[in-house]
Amino acid sequence: MLVLAIPVSIVYTIIVKKSSKKDKKTTFTTFAYNSISKKMEITKKDISFKYQTSRLMRIGTVIVVGFFAILIAIFTITGAKIFNAKKYASQLAITDGNDEDLDTIFNYETGTVLLPQIDKQLAFRLAEARLDKYGSQYSLDFDNFTIISVNRNNTTELLRVTPLEYATPFVALSRGSKGTIGYIEVNVITQEAKLVTYPDGEGLKYMPSGIFNYDLDRHIRLKYPTLLYNDKYFEIDNEGNPYWVIPTIKKEIGVFGGSTPKGVLVVDPRTGDMNNYDLNDDSKPEWLQRAVDESVVATQANNALTYKNGFWNTIFAKKEVFQLSDGYNYFIKDGNTYYVSCVTSPNSNDQTSTGFIIINLKTKECIRYSNPGITEMRAREIAQNDERVKAQALDSTWPILITYHFVPTYFVVLKNDVLFQKVVLINVEDGTLVAMGDTLDAAKQEYEQLLAGKGIITSGEETKTLVVSRVRDLGNKIQFMVEGMDDVYFEVDININLNARFLAIGDVIEVSYKKNNGYNLVLSLKRQS
Repeated sequence: MLVLAIPVSIVYTIIVKKSSKKDKKTTFTTFAYNSISKKMEITKKDISFKYQTSRLMRIGTVIVVGFFAILIAIFTITGAKIFNAKKYASQLAITDGNDEDLDTIFNYETGTVLLPQIDKQLAFRLAEARLDKYGSQYSLDFDNFTIISVNRNNTTELLRVTPLEYATPFVALSRGSKGTIGYIEVNVITQEAKLVTYPDGEGLKYMPSGIFNYDLDRHIRLKYPTLLYNDKYFEIDNEGNPYWVIPTIKKEIGVFGGSTPKGVLVVDPRTGDMNNYDLNDDSKPEWLQRAVDESVVATQANNALTYKNGFWNTIFAKKEVFQLSDGYNYFIKDGNTYYVSCVTSPNSNDQTSTGFIIINLKTKECIRYSNPGITEMRAREIAQNDERVKAQALDSTWPILITYHFVPTYFVVLKNDVLFQKVVLINVEDGTLVAMGDTLDAAKQEYEQLLAGKGIITSGEETKTLVVSRVRDLGNKIQFMVEGMDDVYFEVDININLNARFLAIGDVIEVSYKKNNGYNLVLSLKRQS
């Protein structure tokens, strides 16, 4: 519109003026100095040409703007949800999963699931601390702090990675073709932060904060002028080589509507090399974990849940109208990143969910699991308001879904502004089983006791009648030894029942326990008379 406004206005003006037989004379009254009388006198100035030309130019501009406004309105209406609700609802293929499928992917006991001990905010603090002497030249972008898994020395590590961006355009100009010095990776399990640097001339040249042809968007546009994309993700491969991963999109409904994943563009920020892959292209790099724009597929999932029965149903009958919850988290396993969110009703006061939506961000595969329970927000409230930590006013990370002993469970970390404080496990079904510990292992032990109290854990247990020989009170736990088993101790949570709180030497007890490394974890305890 801006490009066409001036030439169209000029052409319109020329055509009208040539076709017009006589323009109306236009005068302008003003004061002018008369050199003869040497006085300021009122005079009328003929401004017909300028006035007519200016008026015609304005009319020409209005014509161009009006034309494009009408065109945009038409294009927008043709893609409106009121006319295309079913099309929007069918953009994302959602398959139904069962409990067995859920446990296959989310089972924490297999040892392949990685759970972060710190969230994005705490990891970013660690990353900022690693800037050290480079803090005046470079900055970090919180929004571009990608969580990924990498395989190193036959070990899978869970990392957040972010590139060093230029602090100002002047730094970008002075660095020129040298690029930024590297990137920072933070291991969100071990909490180790590392600055990876490159020699001058081998740094990250093509960056969002770059200037001229080193601006990442400009670099992409020079080769792919019509490519559509939203977000850019920073990833590294298993050898630590950095890449920009840019999911591409296309429009499927009308002209402007119905964004859907098309493929992925991979850019090497050091050399500028680019490879454009289709979404189903098997030649995509194996290390790549985000071929899909999460905001696009989240919108598609919401549309599928909302407009399943048409547009007017969302206003009147509201039959089977659902939406994703207010937040989401990532679940990473076997080199795949899953977008996970609860499915709930549009009622903002509803703290219950009907299940979960998970989307593989590499393949766009979407599965819905019907596991009713509490929402992530409700799980956060339960963790934060637990009597054991309520006085500390700790904040909660957004819950991560796992299954533990086939039980859908929320993994939550409680933290303050500086450090993580507690690990919490909460059952999804009703939020009544809340296990808390200083470490994940401690939380797991308590959670197993709670599951045993509900009769959920049965496999691997032993039940014996024993005589207590020694007792040690640890506050929230009791450790004791029994006659005839001097090489191992038993540990029981005091909340399991009153018998545990008042255990004494000489008591005859019936215990069900599970063998752990170095001790026996008591799942149930009954004192015999």
